[in-house]
Amino acid sequence: MQNFYLVRWLKENSGLDPDIIDSLKFELDKRIYYYGAQFAYPAERSSLARRLGDVKSAIKETIQPLKRSRVRAGGAAKISSNAYFSFNAALSEQGFGVMPAPWNMLRGELGDAALYGRIKRARSVLDTGDFKDLIGAEFAADVKELKAGLADYYRRMGTAALIVPYDLPFFERLAIKIFKELKRPSFISLHGLPGRYNSLDDNRTDHLLVWGDKIKEYYSRVGIPPEKIHVTGHPSYRTLTVNAPRFSSDRILVVSKSMAGAQHSAEEILSDRGNSVLYLYSLQRALKKAGVRQARLRLHPSESARWYGRFLDEKLFVPDKAPLPVSLAKASLVIGPTSTVFLESLLAGVNYLVYEPAINGLDTVNYPVVPPFDGTERGIPAARTEEELEKMLRDKTCVDPAVIGGYIKTPFDISFLADLVAKN
Repeated sequence: MQNFYLVRWLKENSGLDPDIIDSLKFELDKRIYYYGAQFAYPAERSSLARRLGDVKSAIKETIQPLKRSRVRAGGAAKISSNAYFSFNAALSEQGFGVMPAPWNMLRGELGDAALYGRIKRARSVLDTGDFKDLIGAEFAADVKELKAGLADYYRRMGTAALIVPYDLPFFERLAIKIFKELKRPSFISLHGLPGRYNSLDDNRTDHLLVWGDKIKEYYSRVGIPPEKIHVTGHPSYRTLTVNAPRFSSDRILVVSKSMAGAQHSAEEILSDRGNSVLYLYSLQRALKKAGVRQARLRLHPSESARWYGRFLDEKLFVPDKAPLPVSLAKASLVIGPTSTVFLESLLAGVNYLVYEPAINGLDTVNYPVVPPFDGTERGIPAARTEEELEKMLRDKTCVDPAVIGGYIKTPFDISFLADLVAKN
């Protein structure tokens, strides 16, 4: 039996267009779950802050010079992409003409005043509107006009394929639907090491591009067809030189346990924000037992340093605000939960101790612990208790650097994209 869940109820019972509700799920969720001072930018920002955001956007648009379209010349096919890292540069190297996502373009770049106005109106409601505004008839009409405008734009530009970094946010989800209707291929290019696997999210496009064979294996286990999953490697790590990671207690970097601000699609999960603090208190006790008196604390970008400062002694957890590569270069050891920082640490030559306290397979924020953070992967030890973490600290337990090859294939290769795009 499913739990009560407002967005699903609206989709099934409200009489509203279920396709529009589906596209707005992420934004509607944010109005419900992205609340609380633990977030750096919670949804309950004051109306003054919202208006200030609108003013800043207007000023930025006014002072930006009118640019021509950033479509990169050349290529037998044009691809609309807002993929992360240097993926777009890699597409250009393959001969594609790379177009930025229309919703990320300025007016002069887009070259379509009517579509730009529709995108701007939609973004204004998404940024500042209340829940009732998003499910109102006026915005529903705006979304239909926007969808039609985007479809016409993609047709006129001869856009052969779509690449997005995820399939939950509104604009990406709308674009995926459009490309399905246009019968043109769509791709997700993975933007991080997954913290959850299910058969719905990351499965809305025609193809899923992942970094390594292990990631493909985990997606396949939950029901995503393996034939649609393609292993590319990581555009930022075209070759790997991974040595035995360094490990000492001199300069420990701790990664926080953050909360999600929206629901995933497989099930509704409620988290207790107090457990984000509990995680750090528990980790601190293990550090003290192992003789460590201080560490640097790195929060997720979505988290509020001010809120954490009300709970933590900053003499024990010194805030870390440097760019991640700088922090990793200085660190002698990293300790943290499920995070892409696991891979980034190993690639920077520093050991990552996985600390994921769990009860019945659920972590401190009530999510299932997924591999490789669940302790099931050989070569990747994971602590479930303070005692296990203390022992790993004393024994200097290291990740086997050979495991990284399962998560980032080398060399990076997207040469197969040309055939997939040409088929359509």
